[in-house]
Amino acid sequence: EAAGTRLDRFLAGLDALGSRAAAERVLVSGAVLVDGAARAKSHRLQGGEDVELEAPEAPSGLEPERIDVRSAYEDEHLLVVDKPAGLVVHPGRGHASGTLAHGLVGRSAGGDEETRPGIVHRLDRDTSGLLVVAKSEEAYRGLSRAIRRREVEREYLVLVRGRPASRSGRIDAPIG
Repeated sequence: EAAGTRLDRFLAGLDALGSRAAAERVLVSGAVLVDGAARAKSHRLQGGEDVELEAPEAPSGLEPERIDVRSAYEDEHLLVVDKPAGLVVHPGRGHASGTLAHGLVGRSAGGDEETRPGIVHRLDRDTSGLLVVAKSEEAYRGLSRAIRRREVEREYLVLVRGRPASRSGRIDAPIG
């Protein structure tokens, strides 16, 4: 069924991984063999190959921190937080602590990135808004799959300072 598919895309579609980033990490680590040999992420599957994957270990390791964030919704599967502008979602270069992920330790779960447990999407530091967080591995896989398949609709409201060239319009292009 996967004949003709790039190896990284095939791996990203597996519930055990769930994202292209996770697929790339296991490929780089050598945890994937195709017919007994390591292959490049761009390798196209022919069909009938034996793909071996050493599943990544479960996340562990963020230290909990007190981060004041309002919950907009919570049930046994999901947590929706109202992320304020200025708060970084997960640790990265220059932000080893004080992130939303640190504040969610113990309240969220799922995924294979220990610095992003339960986080299936993000908002930029200077953007405020609602962020959906998984509270279980099952919810994480389902949310990741829905986002990957573009089944999740996102809406943004943008405030503009100054005077745009037109009174109305639509931006339908990548914005960097």
